[in-house]
Amino acid sequence: MLKISADKQAWFILMSFSLCFFVITAATFTSLGVVLPSIVNELGWDWTTAGLGFTFLGVAAATSGYIPTITIRKWGLSFTLICGLIIFSAGFIVLYQTHTPSSYWFGCVLIGMGFTIVGPIPSTYVITHFFKKRSTAFGFYYTFGALGGIAGPAVVWLATNVMGNWRLHWMMMLCSVIIAICFMLTILLFTDREKLKKPPSEDGTSAQQRVYETNQVWTVKQALRSPQYLLLCAAYTSVLFIVITVNSFSVSHLTEVGLSLAFASALLSAEAFCNAVSRLAGGFIGEIFEPKIMLLCALIMTTLGMLILSLVQSPILLGVFAVAVGFGYGFTVLSTTILLIRYFGSGPYLELFSIMNIFATFAAIAPIISGAMRDVTGNFVAPFLLISIVPVIVFVGVMFMKSPRLSTLNKSAHIQMATAKTND
Repeated sequence: MLKISADKQAWFILMSFSLCFFVITAATFTSLGVVLPSIVNELGWDWTTAGLGFTFLGVAAATSGYIPTITIRKWGLSFTLICGLIIFSAGFIVLYQTHTPSSYWFGCVLIGMGFTIVGPIPSTYVITHFFKKRSTAFGFYYTFGALGGIAGPAVVWLATNVMGNWRLHWMMMLCSVIIAICFMLTILLFTDREKLKKPPSEDGTSAQQRVYETNQVWTVKQALRSPQYLLLCAAYTSVLFIVITVNSFSVSHLTEVGLSLAFASALLSAEAFCNAVSRLAGGFIGEIFEPKIMLLCALIMTTLGMLILSLVQSPILLGVFAVAVGFGYGFTVLSTTILLIRYFGSGPYLELFSIMNIFATFAAIAPIISGAMRDVTGNFVAPFLLISIVPVIVFVGVMFMKSPRLSTLNKSAHIQMATAKTND
């Protein structure tokens, strides 16, 4: 078999997994909100029914967060990716053929599960094994993946306005996902899989003095009991409240207040572009400056963006909304991921990141709230304002959050355990 140097293996891994993230981002969360008006108009559903699809998508993506953890530990990465491909394929076929709310909801559940099984959880886990400067690598991965948010609305427009049928969007996405996952599986054939069986290497010299990085050995249970972990979960979830709502209903809201579908879709793509740029910039920032500052800025920006979307109709100010939500979301995803490793080490990372995604299930109620309040009030202003409050509450807790540290006794015990394992 062809031998590839360790550095090239790392970059091939990063490129293939980033490409897959690009495709599944375009195929799920970012495009569903754009195709919803066509579904509602053709099938005659109300917005509560339509919003439930996003809820099921979010719940499935979050609650299935521990599935890749189990499958990777027991059967390996390739098996996990193949399972994700099968689930994705079934979901797209169901959505292509949907005529009833139940089939629509079921299809959303399947693609939500597929997103988690082949998305950030296994990808960031693999990256931790192949890169020492993980903040930069994560920044590239999240940036390239977030660009899928630009492609998603474009594919919907191509299917509805050029090909004349929104259902073709799901078939185009199915073909793209098959190609992306097969590419990843091919790259894995030329990769040193023994690296994935060992704990990720730690590089204590890579972090600057201004950035806290634990030198203690954390277990999953200890991390779960720490208030810092709960705050990171809350921060991630609070921003998802806003982002899921924006992806679900921003296009519909903007067209209802008199703006064109093209402009509304362009704003969603601009938000996705800012999301991508923020992750690339944040990757370099996270190597030098404390990611907690990045997280605080993210919470402020997403709240500001949601307030603008709720109350403003000026195209210029709506551009500020796209920038604020895009950068806020990108900074949140990147900073929480980096902080998990900085605070608790790379050992328990796979489990902690999976559980954080499960915790984020709470964000899936946002479309239900927005859709139901829209049916009652006649517009999206009230639910948007209500949801914008959530990150403000979390901001207060994060502002006073300090770096977690085990007690001296626990630290000594874990050092002894680590030493004993090394001697064995």
